[in-house]
Amino acid sequence: MKKFFLSIYTLLLLVGCTSDGSYGDDPVDDNPAPEENAVRLSSDATFGNILTNSEGFTLYFFAPDSNGESNCSGGCIDAWPVFNASELTLDNGLDEGDFGSITRGDGAVQTTYKGWPLYLFGNDANAGDVNGDGSGGVWFVAKPDYSVMVTRAQLVGRDSNGDETNLTGNYEPGDEQTFYITDADGNTLYSFSNDNNNKNNFTAEDFSNDPVWPIFEETLENIPSTLDEADFGSIDVFGRQQLTYKGWPLYYFGQDTQRGDNFGVGFPVAGIWPILNTDTEAAPEEETDKKVYNVTNQAASAYLFTGEGLTDAVNPNLTLKRGETYEFVVDAPGHPFLIKSVQSTGTGDAYNDGVTNNGASSGTISFTVPNDAPDTLFYVCEFHGPMTGTLTITD
Repeated sequence: MKKFFLSIYTLLLLVGCTSDGSYGDDPVDDNPAPEENAVRLSSDATFGNILTNSEGFTLYFFAPDSNGESNCSGGCIDAWPVFNASELTLDNGLDEGDFGSITRGDGAVQTTYKGWPLYLFGNDANAGDVNGDGSGGVWFVAKPDYSVMVTRAQLVGRDSNGDETNLTGNYEPGDEQTFYITDADGNTLYSFSNDNNNKNNFTAEDFSNDPVWPIFEETLENIPSTLDEADFGSIDVFGRQQLTYKGWPLYYFGQDTQRGDNFGVGFPVAGIWPILNTDTEAAPEEETDKKVYNVTNQAASAYLFTGEGLTDAVNPNLTLKRGETYEFVVDAPGHPFLIKSVQSTGTGDAYNDGVTNNGASSGTISFTVPNDAPDTLFYVCEFHGPMTGTLTITD
């Protein structure tokens, strides 16, 4: 019987005694799990760094929100719940200055990042899911390192008189939601209709007109998933780098004072400064005032030139201008046509700067005369000394 009561007593001690010697209290965890920050910086195999909530669920941007207001309401919110961090704590690598909050039309408070209201996606069942990205072409994983973004909004052009007009994507009066590219903060980017492929024809060398249409200077890092990285490039503009899209140099408009403004589409009249999107055609190549000569031969004694005022001219001397392009359409089998720095046969001393297909006997030789070309060059047959003439180079 004594052994029985000892066993009962020992059992009560085991059940009732806590680690600190007290009885009947909840156990104390000496190493509690740390609370996760309200906004976390997570790594995704496809998207790289992305923003998530404290539980690891992905946060999203909505393209129509470029003006900083939420345009998702009603049934939209059922699928894309509003994210609000009542107490903002951040993972390392995130800047508190990039975050803010808005009060929505329905009275709810919503956290923003770089002015973009943040949402969750109802169909992300597990932490780390990114099922919402690209949905409808308007939902994008929230990233801290986008170089450009995409929006969908009404175009409101402002002409040179200051009059504002709602415009469609064809720059005609009308109400229509249009997709276009912005910078990472929702500021509209434009092209100039008089530019050429990778050629800025607007900006002055002293940048005196840059405040009117500032060039977009950005190093491309990450882009929304609906855009193609291959469409972007960069050009040098008097020592500064300007981002391009499909060959079009990108600009801001100085009169767009608020994110989401797109007044530039109407200035000075609609269509001179278009927005850009995936439907944008590639910028046209710069047209050159090419001069064309058709070149044949007179046995092994001479080249015959026709074009630019010449008709079967025998070994004419030509004057070429620096910066201009000349084409020699050669049909002289057995008589390779060479542009050279020395008036001699053979292939030595061939002048190849700005020249393509030098030495062809059948085909087109193109010569864009460099600014540093010598004052005198020659065309010579590789094999026959009498087939030659002088090329005088001028400014």
